[in-house]
Amino acid sequence: MNARLGIDVGGSSVKICYIANGQSHFAQSSQYVNPSRAEIVQAVQEAIHILQIDLSKDCSVGLCLPGKQSADKKMIENSINIPSLNGWVFEDAIIELIGNKPIHYQVVSDIDATGKDLIRNQKYVDRTAVIAIGTGVGLVVFDRDQRVEIGIRGIGHLGMLDMGPLSESDIVAPDGSINILESYIGARAIEQRMAKDCATNAWEFINKLSSDDPIMIAFARMIRNVHAIYVPDRVVVTGGIGLGFKSRCNELKSLIHDGLTSVANPDWELDFGESMYHAASGAAMLLDE
Repeated sequence: MNARLGIDVGGSSVKICYIANGQSHFAQSSQYVNPSRAEIVQAVQEAIHILQIDLSKDCSVGLCLPGKQSADKKMIENSINIPSLNGWVFEDAIIELIGNKPIHYQVVSDIDATGKDLIRNQKYVDRTAVIAIGTGVGLVVFDRDQRVEIGIRGIGHLGMLDMGPLSESDIVAPDGSINILESYIGARAIEQRMAKDCATNAWEFINKLSSDDPIMIAFARMIRNVHAIYVPDRVVVTGGIGLGFKSRCNELKSLIHDGLTSVANPDWELDFGESMYHAASGAAMLLDE
């Protein structure tokens, strides 16, 4: 089997997973803010250099890009979190990112790749909702290993869910929406709050939040809405911001149960991902399918 490279272009950094000879290797680039295409290329090549990968040999590439794909599936049509991706033809992007044309490539969303990686590794056998919280907030739901769809499209972007006002004034999200989920728990919203509170680490900041903080309330409402629509047996939260809520797991379950719809599975579980590389790993593994 040829080598496989999974590239996860996130809103604040690039993460990669390189699989060769049955072994997986991981690396992350330096942080960036609102990157240009050139900066994305630089970040990918930085991560590749960390692992000292020789891509001149046969290699397949799985690429995670945030945003809505065009109807012909050849480019990103609208990326709220990384606007520089808009109109970048996938084949051209791949060649620029790795320096040559791979023998095979596939472009997937980060939440689909994350979900596949978690489902494979954890071997969940019931209905599982996977929520990735990073710069944006994504959702994918599986029945065993089968993804739940709505018609020919996916199940939507959870970050656009209307939370209503949770503070004294309305909060505008990066796309201009008001009081949506990403107004409160997306990476940019967290960073704005951290700046006001003089905090330096997102996970430490989350760990110090009071139970009635709008961020905690938004998280609980998010899970309650997922229960109302999809009735999962298990909710798994991951992503660079999402993993920061793991220390509040028991407290969050109590907040979620307070007002949880009666249609929810009473025995549902709240779990968290294991690493920052689920999307990159899933992108590489999806090349098998």
